[in-house]
Amino acid sequence: MKNQWNRNSEGYSDKTAGIAIQNIAREERKKRMAKKRNCRRTTDENIIHEKAVKMRRMTDEQLINYVENRVEKARSEGFNQGKGNAKAIPKVNVAEIVEEIGGIKGIGAAKLQVIRGILETRLAGVANG
Repeated sequence: MKNQWNRNSEGYSDKTAGIAIQNIAREERKKRMAKKRNCRRTTDENIIHEKAVKMRRMTDEQLINYVENRVEKARSEGFNQGKGNAKAIPKVNVAEIVEEIGGIKGIGAAKLQVIRGILETRLAGVANG
């Protein structure tokens, strides 16, 4: 015969039901607490948190692929941005410059050949004439 004074609030003499209810209540409190903390975050903080959780759940291989893809994307965007910001190098016509210098009084044919040689060596990659 079971002792009537050894019963829990549910009317059972064993304590398994009470323990189960306590465990469920504890889990529910944990969930509620997490929701409270979550509501204190701003929208931007929630987005950042979701990304961080997603990255923490990745395997090593997934994480390496993700980082390598981000690096490659940053390089290509930086290259394209730098390419767009680069100033176009104007093409230089050496023959026109030599003609213009030849019009200066006191410069003869010999000096023009020296000037032409200097211009051609210095502007080798830029000259088009």
